[in-house]
Order: sequence, then C-alpha cells, then structure tokens
Amino acid sequence: MKEIRVPDYTPSERQTKFHKSEAFETMYGGAAGGGKTAAIVAEAVTYAMRWPKARIYIFRKTIPELKQSVIPEIYKQCSDYINLAKGMHYNAQDRTFVFNNGSVIQLAYMENPADRYKYQSAEMHLLIVDELTHFTLEEYEYLKTRVRSTGEHPLRVMTATNPGNVGHAWVKSYFLDVAPPETIYTDKNGNTRQFIPAKVSDHPSPEFVKTYTKVLEANSDPNLRRALLDGDWDIFAGQAFEEWRREDTDGKPYHVVTPFDIPRHWTRWFAYDWGYNSFAAGVWLVKDPSTDRIFMYREFYEHAMVASAQAETIIMLESEENLRMRLADPSLWKQIGNAETGETVAAVFQRNGIIFQPANNERKAGKNAVHEALAPKADGLPGLQVFSNCVNFIRTFPNLPVDINRIEDVMTKGVEDHLYDALRYGLMNQRPGTMPEPKINEDLVNRRNKYN
Repeated sequence: MKEIRVPDYTPSERQTKFHKSEAFETMYGGAAGGGKTAAIVAEAVTYAMRWPKARIYIFRKTIPELKQSVIPEIYKQCSDYINLAKGMHYNAQDRTFVFNNGSVIQLAYMENPADRYKYQSAEMHLLIVDELTHFTLEEYEYLKTRVRSTGEHPLRVMTATNPGNVGHAWVKSYFLDVAPPETIYTDKNGNTRQFIPAKVSDHPSPEFVKTYTKVLEANSDPNLRRALLDGDWDIFAGQAFEEWRREDTDGKPYHVVTPFDIPRHWTRWFAYDWGYNSFAAGVWLVKDPSTDRIFMYREFYEHAMVASAQAETIIMLESEENLRMRLADPSLWKQIGNAETGETVAAVFQRNGIIFQPANNERKAGKNAVHEALAPKADGLPGLQVFSNCVNFIRTFPNLPVDINRIEDVMTKGVEDHLYDALRYGLMNQRPGTMPEPKINEDLVNRRNKYN
C-alpha cells in the first residue's frame, strides 16, 4: 500500500521506531521533550488518511489538556489540509477532525471514573492515549475493550507518557518490567506490547534539543532531572517518599530487612484502614526499646472480605501476641458494617473480638510522621524498617505520588494507599494503650501457620 506522509512532520529515528512497531500496544516516551505528542498526532493523521472510515480516538485526561497540546499539534502538522475542500475540517462542538474519506479523529477525555461510560458504545480502530501515567490501569483496560472493528481496519493501541503521576507504577510494570526496551513482549493470551524509549536528544529539532536540555539540566531537583532528562522510572517526578530505599549504596538492607524473632517484651501494636470494595489494610508494628526503631513485621491486605471475617483473620494472625493497642481510622465508627442491625464497622469488629481505638488521621501530620520514621537514626539506619514478608507494602509504598493540588499530602485518587494509611495511623499514635491479654488458642495458631 502507498505510504502516506503527514504534510508537516518528519519523524526522528526514535519516532520512526514507534511508527513501525508491530505490537498491538506500543508506548513511546520516558523522558520529557522526545516528541511524544508530535508522534501520536502523526500516527492518528496517517491512519485516518490511509484507512477510509477509520475511527481514531485520542485521549487526554481533561479537555483543557487536549486544547493545549493535541489540537495545536494537529493544526501544525496539517495546516494545508484543514478546510473542507482539501481534505479535513474541525468540528469544535464535537471535538472531531473529519476527513473527506470518512475517517474521524475524536478528541476524548476521562477526567472522572464515570466518564468511561461515554464511550461504552464506541468502536475504536486506533486508540491513542497521551500521558498514559495520568490514567489508572482500570481506565486504560476499559478503553481497550472499545478497540474493535466489524471491517478490515487494523486494530492498534498507541500511547505516550513521562514517568510519574497516578499511573506510574502500573505503566512501569506493564510496559517496562516485562521486557527490555524495544523488545516486543507477548503475554499468555498472545497479545503483544512494546516500549520505545525516547529522550530530549531524540527530538527531530536540534535547536529544540539544545534549548530544552539546558532547561532540564537547570532544574534544582535531582530526582526531577533524572525522571524528565533521563527518563528514569525508578525515580519519578512527584514521588511522595523519595528517601525510601530497599538497600543502601553498599547493597546492605536499609528500609527492607529479613524477618527475625521478635523479643516478647518489645511493644507491639496494630493499625488498620477499613475497606471492602477497596482493599482493607493493616500493619503490625513493634518497637525496639534499645534503639526506638520501629519494625513493620506483618501486613494484612484483603479485598471483598466482610468485617466479621476480617476480624477472625486478624485474631488468627496475632493469636500468640500481646498487643498494646489496635488503631483504626475514626470513620470506622461512622460507616455501617451490618445493614440489618445498623451496626457500625467498629461495632462489628468489637462483636467479633477486635476492639479498636480511633486513630489520629490528620493527613499532613501523618505524612510528616512517615518521613521522620524513614529518616536515619544515630546509627545510620532508618527509624522504620519493614520485614520482607510485607510484600504489598513494599510494592505499593514507593509508588505513591504527591497530590499536585496539596503538595504536603499523598495523592489518594486511583492509587493503592491503603497500607500507607494504616502505617501513618500507627506512627501518629505511639502511645500506651491497654489491650486484653491474648488467649492462646491452638487451633488459631495452626491456622495462622497455614495462612503464612
């Protein structure tokens, strides 16, 4: 088939690799300034010109973002085509670029979870998502279900993004961790995906490269420089807890340590964040009286489990332990846990043997308490260390982003912050408490051993 070129676009070598990808899903970018928006727009326009009656959707998180980046880029690349006579025109009301061959580029957004239902009847032949890390995995997976065709249109998903934001963790896991860059990965269902990395040096304009490189190098935040200049996905812009490290620079355990036998006289307590549709999360903490170092030695992380079953499991896990207190978000005393009796969640737990105390849930102070705990003490080791068996905490905690609207807080929307919330409750409430002495139940001990 004849190759169609976009009028005002000449791809760089890296952009060309993106355009020539044979994977079903392809992601382009990493660092800032690599020509991501130009590449996805060129992909959309070329597809529309090559395939009559094609349906192309370009997503950004909000309408203003579409107006600021995507629409100007389409006008820039296709200035000679944007009128009804020569090939295409723009319908501002519908946010569509309509081609004379019947193809349509639909500019779309998904600012809120409910916005997805605007597209439940859509047929997308080419799905493009710009700034993919602004989207949750659930939003992205839903959009992919709309990629379908009753004709001969080749189905593709093309995305572009930088590190950071709410989707950083899942994008990294989905596109980067499965295979080396530029390698096509095939999942167990036979679907393929590929990551094409790009840096500012890959931009087709030498003058842009020179100018924008200076801008990025001048940034005072070294982590932001690494993320945007080098495309480093291990350190991303907006990471809430940059000090987190599994190991120190010598490769020795730092924030994550191998479990050890805890002396019985050390003070233990439990902190909990309620969830049913979302995850219920709890952390068991213990303090070494000789160093004041706190260890997270166990986690609880369950989905779609009723309060009574959660209580039973928690009792099972701590059956031989003497806890000084159990803490929970004050909302536990407001939410209904049993619709028939009208009991609160806290009451359901108490009826099943778990007595909670309301925690201090002030968010800014809680985040500061976590920072303090992560900081090194006099011996050079941090004030908080996490047992390696707390796999969900270790997986989710480093990926928490700062809330861009409240920079002193952690973003809550679309992220797994449940275990973090439990931790801050525990750190904000290190006060003596009175808990009943545990009754040793051999059956519970055996079940706990099986659970572990």
